[in-house]
Amino acid sequence: MPTLPKEREFDRERFRADVRATAAAIGAPMAHRLTDTVLEAFGDNFAQGATLWKTTSQPGDQLSYRFFSRLKMDTVSRAIDAGLLDAAHPTVPIVDAWSSLYDGAPVQSGDFDAGRGMAKTWLYFGGLRPAEDILGVPALPQPVQARLKDFLALGLAHIRFAAVDWRHHSANVYFRGKGPLDTVQFDHIHALSGSTPPAADVVEEILAYVPEDYCVAITLDLHTGAIDRVCFYALKIPKGKLPRVPARIATFLATAPSHDEDECNVIGWSFGHSGDYIKAERSYTGNMAEILSGWNCFFHGEEGRDHGLRALDQPTAATTEGAR
Repeated sequence: MPTLPKEREFDRERFRADVRATAAAIGAPMAHRLTDTVLEAFGDNFAQGATLWKTTSQPGDQLSYRFFSRLKMDTVSRAIDAGLLDAAHPTVPIVDAWSSLYDGAPVQSGDFDAGRGMAKTWLYFGGLRPAEDILGVPALPQPVQARLKDFLALGLAHIRFAAVDWRHHSANVYFRGKGPLDTVQFDHIHALSGSTPPAADVVEEILAYVPEDYCVAITLDLHTGAIDRVCFYALKIPKGKLPRVPARIATFLATAPSHDEDECNVIGWSFGHSGDYIKAERSYTGNMAEILSGWNCFFHGEEGRDHGLRALDQPTAATTEGAR
């Protein structure tokens, strides 16, 4: 990793001040001692990874912060050692199973709420991976594994990221779908959420912002396999080209500081049977855009076409020969 200018490095004292100010601006809870515990446990991850902010349009929702890690390490064990996570949590075996895939290639990152501490553990699987691999690990309950057929029926066959939510006992799986996304496919995916269909102008705006080969996250209840939410993402949107956002998101994006030279703002449109909302993320330090680019994420205004994904959809010579 190249040396960053000092003003772009992660500084704990500056971060403490920034998290307090940002939480106050959006009316989010703040627990100072928990923040200190997190920084002590994961100081090297924040220093060497990319740190970012996150919140949603829901009033009073948490201000979250996350590191996208450049370090390969067992963040779950470290969280347990720091008292941020219970070693007996039933979701730990799922993270262990996902982390062991592909000869241990997945990289773990951490997500924290300013008011509640440990929130999620993220895993980047190292590229496009078959959904069968990710959703077929024995640690996942059978009702979750059974959802695979629903996703494959919609052409959602490849996963790049997953995250477990420690409080809600759920998992987010991030699919890359071959686009361009149209209203028919949007409606089919949205229907999984059980949410009331959004207005036509909302759908039109989402379709205008997501990349051609789009990212959609699906949230699964780890007990029942029920689908709680679906969320469509647009990455690295310049501040002057943002879609319509609620006042809380506008305040967040205007207040949360970014010390990255290449500023990165993310908008997600989230739909679920418990309600719809917009979520936003914003770079802080460590060059978030560089990490996402290295993970083959597509940014607003780029071609957004995954040629590797499209090659996987092409019939092989053997398949073609066998069909004759």
